[in-house]
Amino acid sequence: MSEELISKKDLLQLTGISYGQLYRWKRKNIIPEDWFMKKSSFTGQETFFPKGKILERIERIMELKDDQSLDDIARAFSINKEKIGDFQNVALSLDKIPKQVLQIYQSLFPNSKLEQLNTVQLCSLLFVNDWLLKGSITIEEVRQFLLLVETHKAQIKLEDTVIIYIRKFGVGTWVIGKQNETFVDQKDAILIHVELVHYLNNFK
Repeated sequence: MSEELISKKDLLQLTGISYGQLYRWKRKNIIPEDWFMKKSSFTGQETFFPKGKILERIERIMELKDDQSLDDIARAFSINKEKIGDFQNVALSLDKIPKQVLQIYQSLFPNSKLEQLNTVQLCSLLFVNDWLLKGSITIEEVRQFLLLVETHKAQIKLEDTVIIYIRKFGVGTWVIGKQNETFVDQKDAILIHVELVHYLNNFK
């Protein structure tokens, strides 16, 4: 089944972004050049995009652009140029992690060497950055999560791990579980429920 496409005109109308913004993001490699596809139409040639990918990317850019520079956003998106096969051997660069998040980690683990962080730890830091930007968790909740990851990092398998955060009666609880095997009471306030591997490949 071929991928659904959206025209440039429809994309700009649907998202409310300008022509200038779209091509500025292209120049910065925030939107991949190969997503700009020229196709024949009844008016001549028109530019189309993979609809699901471009809408998800623009939504993410709009979330980040008020807090991060275009260069920082471009660096964050470049993480998914890595080919995902053996999850334990995917090398991620520390420059993908915002300095503020690394500072939180270093305040908890001052003797740790950042260059020795494994893929699970780096994806956890990207997860932390994501949800801090969304305003969903506090610095103290971040510390609790990072301590939990550090304690169990040897047992966490990136490809089948889900991160869940529950807050009930003002008390928060982190759960690191397995996809399709971890169950929580739906009566609880589930604030976060994401796959950790999302932070390795969500910008494909």
